[in-house]
Amino acid sequence: MEITKHLLMNLSLLLVLLFFTQLIMERQVKEESRKNLELVYFVIAIFTCYIFSVQVQDGISFDLRQVPMILGSLYAGHSFLFAGLTILMRGFLGINDGFWISVLVFTTLAFILKWMQSWFNRLTINQRVGVSIILTVMTSFVLMQMVTVVNQPIRHPEAWLSFILIPALTAGLISYSIETIKQTLIIRQRLAKADKIEAVSHLSAAISHEIRNPLTTVKGFLQLLSEQDYPDEKKKEFIHIAVEELNRAEEVINDYLTFARPAFEKVEEIDIEKELNQVLNVLNPLANLNGVEVKKKYTSGLTISGDRSKFQQAFINLIKNALEAMPNGGELTVQTFPTGSVVHILVKDTGIGMTNEQITRLGEPYYTTKGQQGTGLGMMVTFSIIRAMKGKVEIKSQVGKGATFHMRFNHFENKPD
Repeated sequence: MEITKHLLMNLSLLLVLLFFTQLIMERQVKEESRKNLELVYFVIAIFTCYIFSVQVQDGISFDLRQVPMILGSLYAGHSFLFAGLTILMRGFLGINDGFWISVLVFTTLAFILKWMQSWFNRLTINQRVGVSIILTVMTSFVLMQMVTVVNQPIRHPEAWLSFILIPALTAGLISYSIETIKQTLIIRQRLAKADKIEAVSHLSAAISHEIRNPLTTVKGFLQLLSEQDYPDEKKKEFIHIAVEELNRAEEVINDYLTFARPAFEKVEEIDIEKELNQVLNVLNPLANLNGVEVKKKYTSGLTISGDRSKFQQAFINLIKNALEAMPNGGELTVQTFPTGSVVHILVKDTGIGMTNEQITRLGEPYYTTKGQQGTGLGMMVTFSIIRAMKGKVEIKSQVGKGATFHMRFNHFENKPD
């Protein structure tokens, strides 16, 4: 049972190593980095097998060295590198009969695996797993036979059974795991690509919808002006409406550009209290119209770095939405406070609130909770600006109980009063 125990320990360690390699690999974006990690895994696997070798008889040690050598050559290439490393590690255990058997078997195997690799890559997943198992069984059997020829025969049935079955099981598990990891990565890449395509389609639909409407209006008035002779006053009215529609189209385009490239023309120190007061002054008529009471709870002296005009644009969109969520009156609270090196800005309303689904989708292109009155651009731009200023947004809301937007910005600085 001693041989079986050590081989099973080899199996467990190889699977644990593969698990941690997968965790690291999932964070890698570049294909080259993933290939390098795969190569490192097989190198460490060979090293680990030799550390936990078990001596069967004089000069003969058992472990699962053939598994990472075979799988590494098939999946990662570099068969001669893995063969050389396997032989080198065996040399540290002693230059004896077992060493020369390893030299012969693994050198020959390296040539075979080099020749097989291109064919192996063309196989299906199940075929690759099957070939990995067959090659491992054959290599294990050849190693046992070579030991019998060069050294004294191994008469322990357990040694034969363990050294044939456990490497085959290990090769099957690791090969299947590698295939699963690769398929998972492919699926994730396809999903990411599909998400990008979907986002582009949403943006395209939004642009076509929001730009087509004002252009259609302008086209209609121009046709009227060209087809009939209207009084000058009527012409001026048509031209005024057409210019307004073009301005609206320009605003839509600017919103999309802000979302796509929220780079700041000028980075400066922003006085939070001053800029929020400016925003509230702009929106004060809307607050009075809806009967909303505005409460300010500021901590003076808070500043962050960013573009002042973009900051105002973001919070005008945010606070305007909060005021529109209280058409029958309510209370709007704007609060600021610091914690350590972070400045917090809270915008809280007592309006209609949002569902969890609405909160999740808020900020998506062309998504709005205002029905036909909204364009789905305001919050998209707001979130884009806040992200560009290294900020984070947390939203809490319940239907009928209002919503709270919690913004966090770094680079807090407390100016002396």
